[in-house]
Amino acid sequence: MRVLLNTKPLVLSNRTGVGYYVFNLYRELLKSGIEVIPTLDTGSQRFLNSLSRLSSRLRILFGKWYPPIVKNVGDTLIGHLFKRETASSYDLYHETSLDLLPEMNITKVCNLYDLSFVSCPDYLTEDFAHYAKNNVIKNVQMVKRIMVNSQFIKDEATDFLKIPDEKIDIIPLAPSSFYRQLGKGHPKPEEVTRFTEKDYLLYVGTVEPRKNLKTLIRAFKYLRERYDLSLIIAGALGWLYDDIISYPEELGIKGDVIFTRYVDEKLLLSLYNHASIFIYPSLYEGFGLPPLEAMACGVPIIISDIQPLRELTGDAALAFDPKEAEGLMDLIDKLISSESLRSEMIQRGLRKVREYSWENVAALTIQTYRRAIET
Repeated sequence: MRVLLNTKPLVLSNRTGVGYYVFNLYRELLKSGIEVIPTLDTGSQRFLNSLSRLSSRLRILFGKWYPPIVKNVGDTLIGHLFKRETASSYDLYHETSLDLLPEMNITKVCNLYDLSFVSCPDYLTEDFAHYAKNNVIKNVQMVKRIMVNSQFIKDEATDFLKIPDEKIDIIPLAPSSFYRQLGKGHPKPEEVTRFTEKDYLLYVGTVEPRKNLKTLIRAFKYLRERYDLSLIIAGALGWLYDDIISYPEELGIKGDVIFTRYVDEKLLLSLYNHASIFIYPSLYEGFGLPPLEAMACGVPIIISDIQPLRELTGDAALAFDPKEAEGLMDLIDKLISSESLRSEMIQRGLRKVREYSWENVAALTIQTYRRAIET
């Protein structure tokens, strides 16, 4: 089988969820014997990564006044470098981004990561919500099969987009094998202590409204009356984040809430391993890799009580009403004050995370490819 895989998500200086997905899937498909051809070769990716790093610096410099011409230039270059051979060269094209499908007379499949642009557009910028909705609605009509990562997104896709149930395949993702326990007694490295010398609670993910970080920060404020802790919020700034990063100062706790901005895998491994508790308070998710990464590192986790996160973690996480900061505070307090509960949740997490692997992701993806070709 010869598959053309869209590797545009790898062209990011700050690789996050979709980029890690494409990287790991590409590697595992090759191991499985699939002939995978990236839409952007290694040289093109290096060149565009350099442009992406420049773009990231400009975003920090200009903020909301970021010049659109930079994105337009990048999109034009990606389109120019995109691998285009005759359609007969491939058995299938796999679209991994939110871009419109290319004009190729070939069997196509695509990913549908979430439907936030329909379910909660207020959490997104208007431009992005319109872009995503327009492209996804067109793409799902043109592909033979659609891959989602949870039953929750499959249900939303059938309800909101009226996609036939039998056209959708559920393929749960997995944490990178890089994430693991470092072992007891492993000292905090300097790259962690430069953020805080204290014990800390940890969140990992983009800073944006649907992540519900103001509720987490409010719960942390209540906890500071009992415990001398820090809260580390590790992740790139997304959109509509101004009131989030200013919130700790409003509450008078700015010194103990640390926004790290984007951090790479090496630092994340240390942050996970030395965290007291990992918290994922999202209002909406399609899947959610950080809870799996935290469990693999032996950290007890707390999630918001929403269907995709319950689906993901089973009984390996404590769950709270995402609108109730007091409920979150109570769960954190229980984990801090009960060593037996803490140990039990760590062991549950380590058992649960073994259910997820990239080998399984690749195997299920190959099944999807075959179904699409045979349809």
